[in-house]
Amino acid sequence: MKGKTNNLLPWISSILIAIIIIGALTLIPDSVTHSNAYNVLVPNSFPSAQVLGLSVIESINEFSGETEVPSYYKESRIGIAVSILFMFVIIPFLFVKGTLQSEKRENPTALWYVGSALLLLVISTSIIKGGIKMSVHQNTRDSAQISRTYDLMRTELTDVSFIVVEQVLELNDIEEMSKISTENIPEVKKSDYQYRMVTNPQDTSVTISISSNQVSDFTATTIIRPYSDQIFKYQRTYSK
Repeated sequence: MKGKTNNLLPWISSILIAIIIIGALTLIPDSVTHSNAYNVLVPNSFPSAQVLGLSVIESINEFSGETEVPSYYKESRIGIAVSILFMFVIIPFLFVKGTLQSEKRENPTALWYVGSALLLLVISTSIIKGGIKMSVHQNTRDSAQISRTYDLMRTELTDVSFIVVEQVLELNDIEEMSKISTENIPEVKKSDYQYRMVTNPQDTSVTISISSNQVSDFTATTIIRPYSDQIFKYQRTYSK
């Protein structure tokens, strides 16, 4: 593009064309986007997602004992090949070919506009989808860590509750329940969580609550009645 290195108008036009393509794709009916022809013929700018989906399907089929390859699997492989062919061969060829044709012209050729618009489309959608996948992955990791903390808290609370039950049953006088404290339990001393215990000799119950700075919106509680038919009563509380 002779003498137009700093001219942004062609690129702005390409961006507008890419936006029009995206808008057109969003208007495609759901019945078409879920069809086999769509999955095969329409390129996907993120074929790794297709590969991951196929891997999941293949693993499920293998686990269930199915040896026959489903038609969806075969057709999706064609779709992945089409996507890779478009992204790494056809679109770069259109862009380079259009650039070479436009070198000695005053205005870019139609081929350059098509190639640059598709190139921008692939790059932008890949960046957006990549960002979304990273965000989802991070959120999944955070959720998994929170769930793991919940499980650890519940398990530790159960262990401490059994210890307290043993201590209560070893008392000679139920009035001595007030002397029982979590501070005297080794498991509590080395714990990463915070405990709160309330004893009630009137109904021979002990209430133990566990909380954590890691998950400030969650508290687990056990109400222990060693001399009752229902020894344990578990409660959990989520606060916003």
